[in-house]
Amino acid sequence: MDRDDTKLFVLDTNVLLHEPLAIYSFKEHDVVVPMTVLEELDSIKDRKRDVSRDARVAIRTLEDTLGGDITPEQLVKGVELPARPGHEDATGHLSIFPDHQIEFTIGTLPGDNNDNLILNTTLHLQKLHAPRMVVLVTKDINMRLKAKGAGIQQVEDYRRDQIIDDVRFLTKGFHQFSGNFWKHVGDIDSQREGRKTFHQVPMAEIDTDLLYVNQYLIDEDSDFCGRVVEKTSDHVKFQDLNRERLMNLDAWGIRPKNVYQGMAMQALLDSDIDMVILTGPAGCGKTGITASFFSIFVQTYLQTLFLLNKLSIYNRLRSNLSNMSLSVT
Repeated sequence: MDRDDTKLFVLDTNVLLHEPLAIYSFKEHDVVVPMTVLEELDSIKDRKRDVSRDARVAIRTLEDTLGGDITPEQLVKGVELPARPGHEDATGHLSIFPDHQIEFTIGTLPGDNNDNLILNTTLHLQKLHAPRMVVLVTKDINMRLKAKGAGIQQVEDYRRDQIIDDVRFLTKGFHQFSGNFWKHVGDIDSQREGRKTFHQVPMAEIDTDLLYVNQYLIDEDSDFCGRVVEKTSDHVKFQDLNRERLMNLDAWGIRPKNVYQGMAMQALLDSDIDMVILTGPAGCGKTGITASFFSIFVQTYLQTLFLLNKLSIYNRLRSNLSNMSLSVT
């Protein structure tokens, strides 16, 4: 394959920190790592933080490809990626671009920070390899904006680690029935277990069979709200939650503003649900709710440790006083 028919991907440091094996994610296309990125990885690898491990793994991955008998000329020109289990489709080349040796002059940004050096490198490669497509890959939103403003034609986020490409294909976590749910079903078997009420409805009376356990159910015209707890080919069983009760949930002063936040809070507070994943547009409250819950749980945990520590000290002191009393008598 003619290399001009492939793309040239320039990687930002945050891509390799996010996925240390990212160089194997671009199939037949070539990958360029600016020298500035190597310097940033080197400064991060010795920090006492989790990200340091990712930096070391990324450096070792680059060493596996570019180490050994590779000459400086080959390093700059590009070395074919070695075969790696699970990445058989990675057939491109990897190179290091010596941006510290290049004097950028035309259409460049001030070289007073590393981001600008990487942007200038991409601009230089874009001009050098035209009309071949050169793509800057970065997870930094602001850097993507700066790249567009600087004249870089192709800028991408690194999304190789996403399970699906379009979040629209993710389930919403709830199903909304048209009209009033109770008016559409006739055969209902209700039972009460402690403080919880459950209803069992034949699947023949439900207008969809795309239901699953822990899915929430609401309708358009009533306060109906439930959560599926069991589904077979014949019937579906759900817990009666009621929309009004959801809206009155209160967890350490946190209250839902709409039924969607109410469903999220109910799931987070239910000990029978081991993991909750919240998706939605910006501003819907998913980050605020989860961050508040996490903060409260941490505070509660620390307070519990503090009280247990005080109780332990009290018990030891009480034991010592008891021993002193026995020795005096």
